[in-house]
Amino acid sequence: EELSGVTIVIIIGGGVLTFIILFIFAKRQIMRFTLRSRRGPHVPVGHDARKSMKKEIERRIDAIEKISHEPQLILDDHRYILRPDCPLPPFYYRLKAVDDIKVLEREIARQEGSVRQPRENLRAFLLTTLAAALNGSGQRLIHQFCDMYEHARHDPSEFGNEEYEAYHRMLMKLIDAAKSLKNFCNSRKSSPSRTPVKKQQTKMQSLLDPSRLRPPPLTPSGISESNARINLSLGVQLQQQQLDQVGDLGENEILTVPQFDEVKP
Repeated sequence: EELSGVTIVIIIGGGVLTFIILFIFAKRQIMRFTLRSRRGPHVPVGHDARKSMKKEIERRIDAIEKISHEPQLILDDHRYILRPDCPLPPFYYRLKAVDDIKVLEREIARQEGSVRQPRENLRAFLLTTLAAALNGSGQRLIHQFCDMYEHARHDPSEFGNEEYEAYHRMLMKLIDAAKSLKNFCNSRKSSPSRTPVKKQQTKMQSLLDPSRLRPPPLTPSGISESNARINLSLGVQLQQQQLDQVGDLGENEILTVPQFDEVKP
């Protein structure tokens, strides 16, 4: 049977509608996979903005993950944590251990000037700043202290008063070592181990001195003196021979002059 015009229009409209639905679905899936593979917000920020403004928005959003801060966990006012009739909460010693590390960092910054960034590893920072000031067991003490710090901050096992007391004793030893950093640096600067470096610097300066480019003064040796005497005697003999030859020529001229005078008339 022949299809009527209304049926043909309905079929064409249904096909177009199906195509539009499939197109929208495919576009949404492509957009979803693109946002998943990209590190950032899953919402297109600044979609209708200018290109320069969109880049600036994305740059500021990407900079958020680089911002880090280690705040003070326990305030000076303990009335909200230390209640008179209640025992201490289990997390109190953990927070106090994490806050106590700031005391050590402030002491190191005051004595040496080194400052630890929030993302910097605490173990590496203490090894580079305090290992030299401590004696041979300094690195072992630093490793034990950092293990206790990581236990208080990340380990789910118990961290109570006994663990905190051991942690605090090691902290006080490291603070005493940090107080001696200034004296250690001064003694290291004036130690004999660094004198060869200074001598080498003065030597290099003397090598670059323009006065070294001048020829050294001639110092006559015994051989040069003998050569000078021989040359002097030879010169005197040659001068005497020349004077003798000049005298002979004068006598010959005097003798021959009368002969020419006699021949002339």
